[in-house]
Amino acid sequence: MKLFTVFVAILGFFALVFIVSLFFPHQYRIEKSTLINKPVSSTFGYMNNIKNWSDWSPWNTSIDSSMVSFYSPTASGAGSTHYFRGGLVGSGRFKITESIPNQKIHYDLSINEGLMHSEATFYFKSVNDGTQLFWVDSGDVGLNPLFRYLLPSKISETEHNFEDGLKAIKLAAETKL
Repeated sequence: MKLFTVFVAILGFFALVFIVSLFFPHQYRIEKSTLINKPVSSTFGYMNNIKNWSDWSPWNTSIDSSMVSFYSPTASGAGSTHYFRGGLVGSGRFKITESIPNQKIHYDLSINEGLMHSEATFYFKSVNDGTQLFWVDSGDVGLNPLFRYLLPSKISETEHNFEDGLKAIKLAAETKL
């Protein structure tokens, strides 16, 4: 009888954790932007070339010095892919899945054979002689209680990465173009 009570208590605990997680948000939207002092056509051209991503990406050799990169034969636009492998970050890829000239670039990030997956979009808006660049990520973590509990830290970390990335994009685009 005592074993049954322990089993019911453990089952009750997990049920409570799941029920409480239903009150946590499951959808998120992260949007950060920066103003780049270069025309949209130049900024878009720079961002659309996947080989330039290692210049500014917050997920590059600055977080994993052992990271090695490989690129698809297509260097820019839809289908261009940056493959990487490192001791800390594992193996993965950035792939541009949609590219609309001077408007948006949508990419897919997959790490460790899809165990971690994310999609995000860059939007370009002409402002005077410059470019307002928006970096947007949104999604839904579903019913998984662990993902719901961890969502606030994922949002915070992604916001920080986007801010760092946008600073690096601005610096690289303004100095290299």
